[in-house]
This record gives sequence, structure tokens and C-alpha cells, in this order.
Amino acid sequence: MGEPRVTIVCCYNDLTQYRAFENSLKGQNTEYTLLGIDNRGQRFSSCAAALNSAAARIETEYVIYAHQDIALPEADMLARFAAYLDLLGPEDMLGVAGAVADDSGKAREQTCVLSKVRHGKALACAGERDYAGAVECDSVDECFFGGHTEFFRAHPFDEKICDDWHLYAVERCLFTRARGNRVYVCDLPLLHFSGGTIGHAYNRGFYRLARRCAGYGRRGGAGRKITWLRTVCGSSRTDWFHRTCFYWKREILIRMGRYQNG
Repeated sequence: MGEPRVTIVCCYNDLTQYRAFENSLKGQNTEYTLLGIDNRGQRFSSCAAALNSAAARIETEYVIYAHQDIALPEADMLARFAAYLDLLGPEDMLGVAGAVADDSGKAREQTCVLSKVRHGKALACAGERDYAGAVECDSVDECFFGGHTEFFRAHPFDEKICDDWHLYAVERCLFTRARGNRVYVCDLPLLHFSGGTIGHAYNRGFYRLARRCAGYGRRGGAGRKITWLRTVCGSSRTDWFHRTCFYWKREILIRMGRYQNG
């Protein structure tokens, strides 16, 4: 099948899940390199730091970052993802679950999730609107995303803003969009066996990232201004008033045990 063009990097803390992911990849009809980062001993305190540690070992044109609880049920899924990567610019990004402004005409301040991924225990479709191919979006989820290796090598994940296990892909999406590049979500129906949870660490990280976005393009800040932080797990305007209100609204619900993603 030739030399691999794609390296898949996966940081894991559950060996059973990682082995299942590894076995799923073996059914793909294209060559790849898999780099597993064993964090069962909690060597890394953040996913950004773990993924950055693998950068020097990636020798392929493209890199994909994946969660440990992913499966690729169709043999051509990796090849299809790579084909979409071929269409990207050198600093564009691609994922399988993305957030966009709602263009239904009802409320553009709402966010719509685009995804064909089936996730959680019920393996329900994560998407809220039909689409095909690769569609531009604001940000992508961390479960399965990637781009050109040189982009991630030249611009590592931000270990200061993303100092835990959340939002590291979203942060890179916003960083590259501020530089005038694009982010896309494609139509691969992967399986993602967990739905994820939102807690204090995620909420704190979201606030800090919104503050970073508000700084783009003003008072000498680099890049284009980003007025909305849209993610598949909630969205807010990035100005001080809106991000602060959003933070405390969600924080109160988290502490009451009543928070629902979105």
C-alpha cells in the first residue's frame, strides 16, 4: 500500500480502550503510523503537553490526533480523511465534529453542531444538521482532528491556556483562523464511545480561551478579531461581559449538578 502519509497520535490512560482503537485501525485499507502516548502513570498533566512531546517523532506529511475511545468501522475512513487533508491549505485544520453559527434563520446567535459521528453509550448521531463533504466551521472537537504536520510542529498546542485535558484543538482552530486560515469538519461517521463531561476545569479553560480570542486583532494583538467562541459543547461572545456571564451561568449549573452540554 506504500509509505504512510498519516501519523495518528493518541494519548491514553486506559490500555483496554487503546488496544481496541489500535485493532480498529488495523482494518483500514491505507498505511499509517500510530504513536501511542502512555499516560497511565500521569506523566503529563495536560493533553497539550502530551501531544507536543510527540511532535519530533512525526515523520509523515499529515498528523491526526485521536481520543483512545474512537473506532473506525469502515475500511476506507482513514483514506477518506487523508483525501480531505489533501484539499487543505498548509495551516488549515480538519475534524469530524464542528461548531458553526446557526444559519437556519431562527437565531444566528445559536450554535449548530455538524457531525456524522455516533457517540456515547447509545451511539447517537452528534450532528444537528445534514451536510456532505467538508464544510467550513469555527472549531472542531478533540476526538479526531488533524492537519499538516509542519503546522503543528511550528505552532505547538498552547500548554498555558490548555493546562488540562480540554479545548486544545479548539484553541489551535481559533489560533489558525486568527491568522487568516480555515477550519473544516468532514462527514466521516466514526464511533466515539463517550459523550464527554463538562466540569469546572473545562469551564475555566473556556473562559480563558474566550479572553484570548477577544485579544486577537486589537491593541496590537496579532491576527483577526474573533467575537464568538463556538464549540460543540457551548458558545459565547468573547467580550468581557458575555464571557463572564456565560462562565458564571455554567459554573452555577455545574455546582448544582444540573449542567447539560450545549
